[in-house]
Amino acid sequence: MNLIISIIAGFFLSFNAYASGVILNGNDSVTVNINNHTKTLTFDTVINGYSVKCSGDKIILWGKPKAINEGNPQDTNVILVDLEHGYKRIEKGVSEGVFGVDFIKEKELAYIGTNQGLFFNLENGKLKSVGQEFDPTDDNNFEKCNKNSSWEFNRYP
Repeated sequence: MNLIISIIAGFFLSFNAYASGVILNGNDSVTVNINNHTKTLTFDTVINGYSVKCSGDKIILWGKPKAINEGNPQDTNVILVDLEHGYKRIEKGVSEGVFGVDFIKEKELAYIGTNQGLFFNLENGKLKSVGQEFDPTDDNNFEKCNKNSSWEFNRYP
C-alpha cells in the first residue's frame, strides 16, 4: 500500500514540476529548486544568461561553449532544459551572440534575441529564423507573469 501511495505521489510531483528558484553557481552550473528538491545542472557552456518560462517547467540558458569546435565555430550555445520531463536537455549552437530570451505567449516557442532573431521550438528543439511578420519590440507577443527574481539572469543586459 505504501508503495502505491509513493508511486502516485511521485507521479504528481514529477507531473507538476515547477522551478521555485534558480541559482547560478560559478559560470557553468545552476541549482534549481523544484518542489523543495534541489538539483544542480552543470553545462559545457559559460552561462551568460537564462530565463524560466512563466509555467516554471522550462528554462533556457545561453552562453559561450567552453571548447570551440573548429569545424563549426558557433558563437553561442542555447540550451533548453525541460524540468517537467527529467531535466531533458536540447542544446543548439547559433552563429551569433544571444542578447536575451523571451517566451512567446500561448505557444511552445521562445524568441532568441540575436541580430536576426530566432524561434526555439520548446517541444522539439528546432530553431527557425524569425520572419518579418513577427515584431520582437511588441511586448504583447510575449508571456507576462510575476516571475521570481531568480528566474532571469543576463550577464550582459
